[in-house]
Amino acid sequence: MTLLEYHDLFFKSLKSKIDKNELGEFFFWIIEHNLSINRINYMLNPHYLINVEKIPGLINSINQLKKNMPIQYVVGQTEFMGMKYFLNIEVLIPRPETEELVSWVLVSKPKNQKILDIGTGSGCIAISLAKFLKTCEITAWDLNNKILNVARKNAVLNNVDVSFEIQDIKSIKTKEKFDVIISNPPYITLGEKQFIKKNVLLHEPHKALFVFDKDPLFFYKKIISFALNSLKKNGCIYFEINEMFLEDVTKLLNNRGFYDIEHKKDFRSKNRMVKAFI
Repeated sequence: MTLLEYHDLFFKSLKSKIDKNELGEFFFWIIEHNLSINRINYMLNPHYLINVEKIPGLINSINQLKKNMPIQYVVGQTEFMGMKYFLNIEVLIPRPETEELVSWVLVSKPKNQKILDIGTGSGCIAISLAKFLKTCEITAWDLNNKILNVARKNAVLNNVDVSFEIQDIKSIKTKEKFDVIISNPPYITLGEKQFIKKNVLLHEPHKALFVFDKDPLFFYKKIISFALNSLKKNGCIYFEINEMFLEDVTKLLNNRGFYDIEHKKDFRSKNRMVKAFI
């Protein structure tokens, strides 16, 4: 099979499921991942004969995309803050909104501070902070080693030091104090499931996405209660939030004694970030 023949098969198999413009991007993701052939190489040599041993993997990629698997899981990696990250279905795919949350922390240029990332997933927040804040000590928590092993692998990939620990926000066991706490906790209510794209709903970990409708601020309450005892004086907390609960999160922070509460819109002009001091 040549590259051109695979291209034709790829488009024929997936044109009814994926937008044409997106499909073209996905094709180049797949051949670069499987064959180390980029867009320019393809254009220069579309009749390149694919090694027969590579064909099953290429066909499997088509089959996975047919099942609505996100392209990031198909190739097992993505980019975040200009760095590469390995992924699997144990962790969420990092989003551009979360890049903006990290950038908001970086703007304050913290030095020699202890920073905690709660619910680290792929490690994208913690690793990015460690990469750009060389003098800071970064700790990252999540529920189990299946998740944290992905984050550890990404820390090695990006040559940074992060202390990864198993911690459940429902029952934290630590006496450490931090200057900054940052978190992108589950904040989509089960009632919003009907609006979630099929590829997300079928493949991304629900425990990292959803909260019960009856208590949508569950994780924010837990993190704030922890922060009251574990943030140093004048410590800062950063949250990514569901825009529907901006006022509720703000009220929660205010009622628990936080001050200088700031909101930040994302690139879609949605209120998706909150910052506050204690």
